[in-house]
Amino acid sequence: MEIERTLIARKDLPLYGKRVLFCTPRNYAQKLGRLLIRHGALPVWMPTIVIEPMQDYSEFDAAICALSDYNWVSFTSRNGIEAFCCRLDVLGLDKNVLDGVRVSALGNDGKLLEERGIEVDLLPAAASTKGVVEELERRGVTSGRILLPVPEVYGMDEPSVIPDYCGWLTDLGMQPHRVPVYATHRVTGGLEVELQLLLDGKLDLVAFTSVGEIDGLLHMLGNDRHVLDDQTIACYGPVTANGARQRNLRVDIVADNYSVFEGYIQALERHYR
Repeated sequence: MEIERTLIARKDLPLYGKRVLFCTPRNYAQKLGRLLIRHGALPVWMPTIVIEPMQDYSEFDAAICALSDYNWVSFTSRNGIEAFCCRLDVLGLDKNVLDGVRVSALGNDGKLLEERGIEVDLLPAAASTKGVVEELERRGVTSGRILLPVPEVYGMDEPSVIPDYCGWLTDLGMQPHRVPVYATHRVTGGLEVELQLLLDGKLDLVAFTSVGEIDGLLHMLGNDRHVLDDQTIACYGPVTANGARQRNLRVDIVADNYSVFEGYIQALERHYR
């Protein structure tokens, strides 16, 4: 009989006792926090961005009802997939609206689509938007309309991930149509206790899973951003790491496997072994 192994000696838990500040929004925080605890860390949750449903889905609903006009749908996050499936239910539609339309996803998100009976046609080896473009190019895809269910960012600068993706697709010869399907905005208060721990140097590691989280934390720190100079900083994949470096942060840890949070934990553990 197989059971989850939790009886583990402290010496076999590289993260044991490490205070890890993570800025992941609520949608993903539970899983990452649980993994940190399982591996011996002391997580400090400080969500610097919030992800919420849109107030108006009329543009997305219209795109769903006209899916036959598209060649591809490219999902870049679990939030986009969740929003798509929810709108199908609201509109009284099912997966058949995707007949004749190809679907791409990133990393473990493909499993979420398959659970809904949606076949994934493109799952790049590198779980990134750049990986999708490279795979499309490898397949000789140089035209077609592609629907991008993406976030609407407000109250902060939009990270370059989606604009860059649209640009790469256009350069490839495709016609990207980005449609907002969920809202992302900066947290502006209520995290004073967590922020003070960072200012007082009480943390061992700061872990980011997106560029938006980095911007949110830097906004909170203001003129005190220098406190990050002495922190160990981890990033969930090269896109987040590049965003951190562009903001003049030193990056100490980058996950090689950034399709699942387990890969992130493995990268953190390797650093402390």
